Amino acid sequence: MTDAPVAIIVLAAGTSSRLGQPKQLLLVSSQPLLERTLDVARHWPRGPRIVVLGHKAGEIRATVNTEGYQVVVNAAYAKGQASSLHAGLAALPSDCSAAIVMLGDQPLVQPWLLEKLAADFNPATHSAVRPRYADGAGNPVLLSRALFPDLMALSGDVGARDVLRAHHNRVHEVDWSRQPAPRDVDTAEDHTTLLLDWASLGAPDTPRYCQRCAAEMEYRKRHGRLRPVCPNCGFTFFTDPKLATVVVVEVDGRVLLHRRAINPARGKWTLPGGYVDRGEAIEDAARREVFEETAVRVADVQPLGLFSEAGETVVLAAFHATANGQTPQHSRESLEIHAFDPDDLPPLAFHRDQRIIDLWRAIR
Repeated sequence: MTDAPVAIIVLAAGTSSRLGQPKQLLLVSSQPLLERTLDVARHWPRGPRIVVLGHKAGEIRATVNTEGYQVVVNAAYAKGQASSLHAGLAALPSDCSAAIVMLGDQPLVQPWLLEKLAADFNPATHSAVRPRYADGAGNPVLLSRALFPDLMALSGDVGARDVLRAHHNRVHEVDWSRQPAPRDVDTAEDHTTLLLDWASLGAPDTPRYCQRCAAEMEYRKRHGRLRPVCPNCGFTFFTDPKLATVVVVEVDGRVLLHRRAINPARGKWTLPGGYVDRGEAIEDAARREVFEETAVRVADVQPLGLFSEAGETVVLAAFHATANGQTPQHSRESLEIHAFDPDDLPPLAFHRDQRIIDLWRAIR
């Protein structure tokens, strides 16, 4: 292990040509795919964090939370992945001994794998450190500064594979065979599979250790999906969906919305609501969340419907209610609160918000 800084570089500049839309912005449980990947290393303590953008960089920066990362825009992204690697390496401070290169469409990489790559790295004997999964070597890969000249000489749509092959005798592999390699998201089918795996693994809260015997968990196929399984006692961790309420509150004929002060969707407008506590009646949770976020009290809470979708880890119980004559106040979770004309609402934070509003309008 080296005491010198080890950087994180996330490559996310590609055109997503096979998908036909920016994969960085595909939703994974209501947040952009790239944002979910950035969350893996957002609190990396060993060195700088860099994300390399290119195609649709402006749109991505406006949508994805890049807090904690230096954003580098690769104007030459059309030349291929090597140009993005060049851009990321060129942005590193001179004291970095290595960089862990991640792909922007792999949010199921575990933070403790990054820790293991850095912990095993010995600059005196290793040019690179990479994981060996159940189905072979894969990403992310730690690349030492000794390789940077060779990496900067690459061109075209290639990564570091040829360089690693040339230095194979100095490539150290970390045994990560307890799980398969994280899949790339290149097609709509890949995205669907990722959503199901994300939901069943409980990401980003995948348990690292078994709650029964404390052995380190691994990923195995159980009931058609990847799930955390204990290799020691066989315990399978099933992640239950979260139940949340959301309420269309009508105040003197206008719809109450608050602008979020926290992520996801910080700065965007949404309906008041939040999670149901264990043992709490759903209607009571709806009333409590409305009061906590808006300081108005609603009594006539009426059900609108249930909203759940494949890959979403939250099931929404939607309600409608009135709070006439009351003055709303925003909470610490809100930047501001406002009652809008139902026919002139601002863009909403989550796609399910609009579906709920449409249903409310239909029965109003």
